[in-house]
Amino acid sequence: MTSGRRGPPPELARVRRVSVVDSLVEEMTRKILGGEWPPGTVLPSLRHFAASAGVSMLTVREAVRTLQARGWVETRQGVGTFVLEPESSSFVPWQLGASDVAEYRELVEARESIEATIIALAARRRTAAELAVLTDLVDRMAAALTDRDRFLEADAEFHVALAEAAHNRILLRSMLAIRLPLRRLMADRLREELAEHGDLTRSWEDHRAIAEGVRSGTPEPGHTALARIAARARSYVDSTLPGLPARRPGNQTRDAGR
Repeated sequence: MTSGRRGPPPELARVRRVSVVDSLVEEMTRKILGGEWPPGTVLPSLRHFAASAGVSMLTVREAVRTLQARGWVETRQGVGTFVLEPESSSFVPWQLGASDVAEYRELVEARESIEATIIALAARRRTAAELAVLTDLVDRMAAALTDRDRFLEADAEFHVALAEAAHNRILLRSMLAIRLPLRRLMADRLREELAEHGDLTRSWEDHRAIAEGVRSGTPEPGHTALARIAARARSYVDSTLPGLPARRPGNQTRDAGR
């Protein structure tokens, strides 16, 4: 375990608004790999990073969680976030390119399986504070029904907060590991939904149902809502991404009637 490195807090240059989370992750990774942030460096508060980079605290939190999933940093409760030693940072994250069309189906399948367990555990284990975070994020989605970028930011944060409420580190790390390719898929699908329906009410209602199930301790409403979310994602993949092989009949059962 390393001690905090003394000196002025690290700063971030202002980033472009396009793919802002990815840009932030890339810049922070460069600073770590380039030695500007050596092992033991204590990262400043989310508020400080948000101000220096010109982004929201939710965006910075998402970038830090991505670095956690990659093994570059460690957050110690009540202490801070530290850059790890190089030998602790050897994990190379799974990447999914735009041409990996078959894997997008597997991504949706894996996400549904992982998050179904997360919902069940969160319904039993969530704290009042964690429920308040989920409720706040659902409210933010409601306030951004015609703003895809704002909705997406709250949506992505919701699923990580949900995983945290499950109090299972392996499931949390699993969600963190797939969050970047999942976010890209979510961004494209939400754009299509907004163009088709004029707002994102369907997605908001499903997230509200998940949060309500967690609040009441009954995961079934959340599982039903998750199935709808996954069905829309599969439909988007099948109709939009080129070169997909024919689906096996058994894979169509869940989507019937949606």
